[in-house]
Amino acid sequence: MASAARSPASGSQPNRHTQDLLWLQRLRVEGVFSLLPDPLSPPPLYYQGIAEFNHGAYWQCHETLEGVWRETPYPLKLFYYALIKVAVGFEHVGRHHQRSATSQLTTALANLAPFLPTFLGVRTAPLAREAQAWLERLAEPDVRWAEMDALPRPKIVLALE
Repeated sequence: MASAARSPASGSQPNRHTQDLLWLQRLRVEGVFSLLPDPLSPPPLYYQGIAEFNHGAYWQCHETLEGVWRETPYPLKLFYYALIKVAVGFEHVGRHHQRSATSQLTTALANLAPFLPTFLGVRTAPLAREAQAWLERLAEPDVRWAEMDALPRPKIVLALE
C-alpha cells in the first residue's frame, strides 16, 4: 500500500482534510488500482453497513462504516468515507436538514468519484447518480419535503446482483 502523503515544508503529517485532498488528487492522476493492492478483501462490517444503508438505518450505517474507516489506510479510507457521507446525507434528508444534506452528499460525490463505476463489489455509478439527483432536488429554492419523503431512497447495489 502506498505511504501517507507528507507535508514538504515541515516533514510532518498534514491534517486529515489535507490528506484527503492529496489522496483524491493522486487517485485522479494515478488511478485507484495503481495505488491499491489486488485483490481487496473488505471486512464483514462493510457488508453490515451496506445492509444497514439499504434498510434506511443511515445513522447506524455511518457508525458501522466509521469503525471500518478508522482502521483503514489511505487511499481505501476515502471509499469508506464516501459511503459514510452518503449515509449521513440521507440521514439529514430524513430530518429535513437541507444544508447539511447538501453538504454531506456533495462531499460524498467528491470522494466517490475515483471509485466509479464499480469498486469493492459495489456499483458506485448508480449510487453517485442517485446522490446527484437528490442534490438537485435539494437545490430547489422551496424544497417540498412531503414529496421528497415519499420518494424511495437509493440502495447500495452489489456488483454481483
